Amino acid sequence: MGGSLGPEDVSILFNAYSACRTRLYALGCSVRVLRDFREVVPTLEACGKDVTPFFQTRFFDFNGHNGFCHVAFAGEEPVSFYCSQLFDTGGMNYLEYHRLQLSRIYGDAYKVDHSWVCPPMEEIQGKVIYSGDALNVSGFGSAKVSLERLALIARMNLYLGLATWKDAAVCVGLARADRIRKSLGDVYGAFHRYPYATRWVNPPADRKQDDMFLFNWPSDVLYLAKIDAHGTGLTLEELD
Repeated sequence: MGGSLGPEDVSILFNAYSACRTRLYALGCSVRVLRDFREVVPTLEACGKDVTPFFQTRFFDFNGHNGFCHVAFAGEEPVSFYCSQLFDTGGMNYLEYHRLQLSRIYGDAYKVDHSWVCPPMEEIQGKVIYSGDALNVSGFGSAKVSLERLALIARMNLYLGLATWKDAAVCVGLARADRIRKSLGDVYGAFHRYPYATRWVNPPADRKQDDMFLFNWPSDVLYLAKIDAHGTGLTLEELD
């Protein structure tokens, strides 16, 4: 289900990206793509976000080419964030790779139960686009407008990520179950959602037992892109 994208696929992704950016402008926002996480992390923290370890520079080496964050601005105020980075699982499947990540981040004091398996994680191997640290800053627009704004930059992350890392096998993320119950899975553009991604023997303070595993195959992202690209004036038939 993964694999390299062709020129037509990339064209669809950029048409969809442009359509989302136009809609974001119509909401009164500009957008920037930040690649320096030494800038991203303090900006998120200044907006009240506890940045997850997956986008902390003390755990991951961001070099300007393996991660980025879309930030929507109302004037000069950052109002929405969505970040992505590229992992390569090498010879491991994503379940094995993710367990190693958690062990490296949290150490021996917070172990995961290796008898528990989230099935799709075993099917994934190779280059993986991981997205997270979504944030809407309160006080900028109605709840409806805020969710639309976040949905737009989440999809822009999907499109730019897949267009940049064309041989990525899958786009993934983790989200707390209570957020998915509030329809944020749709806002994040996640087609596939598996509950109870990880079972902790002793969960750290910033994790819960109810994390959900979200993922899209490249074909899912392209399907979503065709829908958004329809807003550019191209018909779906022309994009097939």
